This record gives sequence, C-alpha cells and structure tokens, in this order.
Amino acid sequence: MLNIVVTSIQPALNNTIKNFVYEEKHKWKKDLKNVKALTSGFNPHYQFFDELYDFSYKVLKKLTKREWQRSCWWANYYSKSNYCDPHHHKPETLSAIVIVKSSPKNPLYFIENNEKYDIKEQDGMMLFFDSEYFHGVKACENERITCTLDFIPKTNERT
Repeated sequence: MLNIVVTSIQPALNNTIKNFVYEEKHKWKKDLKNVKALTSGFNPHYQFFDELYDFSYKVLKKLTKREWQRSCWWANYYSKSNYCDPHHHKPETLSAIVIVKSSPKNPLYFIENNEKYDIKEQDGMMLFFDSEYFHGVKACENERITCTLDFIPKTNERT
C-alpha cells in the first residue's frame, strides 16, 4: 500500500520559488530522461533548495527518527502538453515533490499494482514518499511548477 506523507511549505517560500522559476526558466532545457518539460537540471545552486531541505529534515526526523542528507534535487516547469513518464528515484531512499504551481487537472499520479492513483494537487503541497514508488505526470493543460528532492540516510563517518 502506498505510504505518502503530505504537508505544505510556507506560502512566502512557495511564492519565492514560483517567482524565481518564472525568471530563470528561459535558461532551462528539456534534458532529463523522464521529464518532458523544462528543467533546471540536477543539483542547481538555488538558495530555496537549502530552505526546502531544512524544512524536510525536520519533517523526516519527526516521521522516521533518523537523520537524512540531500542526494539530488531539481525544479521543473511544465507548459501545456508537457508530461513526465512513469519512473522511480532509486537508488535514493526517500523522495519529495513540492507542487509550487498546480495544474487544474491534477496531473501527478502514483502507480501501485498496475493501478494509477491521482494526487489532488494544491499550490505549496509537499509529498514525501519511498523512492521506489513509480510516479509520473499526465499531460498538463496549464503551466505547472514542481521541485523534487531526494534523500539518503545520513552517514556518521569519522575522519
């Protein structure tokens, strides 16, 4: 059974991200394997990702009683008819998607046992899920903005 934890980021942070994407998206390309939309590419140096990870660490610590570290992150800008093929985020352990700007037809879905489960998107929504879960995005009818964050367990290596 799918286990997805849903929370929300602060509206001010959501607006900051949205405005940033509107200013930067002209520099992006459609070059990620599964994402058929404009993307920032992996691990961009955008300050808002630090804020999203700080928020996420608190949520995940409360949920899992473990420490986590960032693994991979990116932002996507979908325009009309853009989509994302079904995929997972393995070998990462946990993943999160922030719906910065939702599309009215709620195109995000998860797949389990060959069944699709549509997510009723809202602006500012943040979903945490196991990185093994297959998910995708149906063709958008309007613009849509998302951020994705992947996590791995924090290692306590001594040097």
